[in-house]
Amino acid sequence: MAQSPTRRRITSAFLISGGCLVAFLIGSQLHTYGVPLGLITPCVLSVLSSALWLLIRVEEALSRTRHRCTAQGCTFEVRVQSGSAADNRRWQEVAAAHPTHNAV
Repeated sequence: MAQSPTRRRITSAFLISGGCLVAFLIGSQLHTYGVPLGLITPCVLSVLSSALWLLIRVEEALSRTRHRCTAQGCTFEVRVQSGSAADNRRWQEVAAAHPTHNAV
């Protein structure tokens, strides 16, 4: 399922504001314990970076379609992002008919 540009911008805005909120809350908690600003700043920036990375990965995972091999125990899979219905069907057939089966 492809996302429209407007929906993607709204999702990105929520992700950025969520990351900023988490970083701000951590920074305010550190400030209440009397941690110097020179130590709060890198901590807040690292928390912001980690939160944004995680939220972006979650958004990417939700916007992709995954097709797996139907053979028992096979770990082969194909991930499709922004594909049409015909593309999804083609990749679904590729996943079902691939030549090697990787058993776990």
